[in-house]
Amino acid sequence: MFKYVLRRLIVAIPMLLGAMSIVFFAMRILPGDPCIAMMGDQATTEALADCTKNLGLHRPLAVQYADYIWRSVQFDFGKSLRQGYPVSEYIARMFPHTLILVLAAAVVAALVGVPVGILSALKRRNPLIDYPLRIFALLGLSMPVFWLGILLLIFFSLRLDWFPLIGAGDLDGVINMVKTGEMFQYPRDFFAAVLDVLHHLALPALALGFTLAATVSRLSRSAMLEVISQDYIRTARAKGQVERAVVYKHALRNMLVPLLTIIGLFVAIALTGTVLTETVFTRPGLGKMLVDAIGARDYPLAQGAITVFTMIIIVVNLVVDMLYAVVDPRITYR
Repeated sequence: MFKYVLRRLIVAIPMLLGAMSIVFFAMRILPGDPCIAMMGDQATTEALADCTKNLGLHRPLAVQYADYIWRSVQFDFGKSLRQGYPVSEYIARMFPHTLILVLAAAVVAALVGVPVGILSALKRRNPLIDYPLRIFALLGLSMPVFWLGILLLIFFSLRLDWFPLIGAGDLDGVINMVKTGEMFQYPRDFFAAVLDVLHHLALPALALGFTLAATVSRLSRSAMLEVISQDYIRTARAKGQVERAVVYKHALRNMLVPLLTIIGLFVAIALTGTVLTETVFTRPGLGKMLVDAIGARDYPLAQGAITVFTMIIIVVNLVVDMLYAVVDPRITYR
């Protein structure tokens, strides 16, 4: 196991370097200049030259690239060109917002997508059940997350006034209360702050989770169809076991490996979905930070965000691969 993990980490290094290199050069190929974005079109040539020099953008591209790689190895992504704050600290503040959004969307997608996919596979011979469930999955795949998010905002926020339009609640305050132990000293305030965070989280999680539930349901359906066609399922039925025991005791247990694969894919899809979701709902997070950084041509901020996204996907895929052996003892790593 140790040698396998070590090999995977070694293979992940060029993947991470490739992603970092792509974003570095892509940001500089895109039209636009950070100094013009900061100072406006009316800035003089001298002012733009001073800005370029102060930001270190006058250096050769190879020198900037080497400095970026060396800093990133030390988890130092530099300072924001626009605001001047350390990028690593800003990412650390934004990451919890994105994390809870992905986790909440995962809960929605799992609670909706997995049962729908399994039920559709088990009732495939019943068109009155299977067809509506497959249409549901098709609708979810056809609806972009930003479009669904706008509909939810119009109906539940503007029309019914049930949920807030923007913001994410005082998540930083909740985290500070947990760190300092104030959650035990002021339980009412802590509970109220948590409810406020969940209140702001409901619509974004529903929008992202519902669109991802469609993908999860299709993958779950395919995995269940593959499992129930195996010989041991037919043998269990031939022994006279009831259908519920066949499904829960044999099929679902052996479906865990495909489900783990779905989880690995889900994280990658969910991270890309947070970019649109956080932008539509004006929530703080890595996704909105990335959009703002690209719009402002803030090279260090955009590079840091994409590097973190890439690292998360690599780590999740590695953890999923290691969990295969836990779920199925027949799987070994050499």
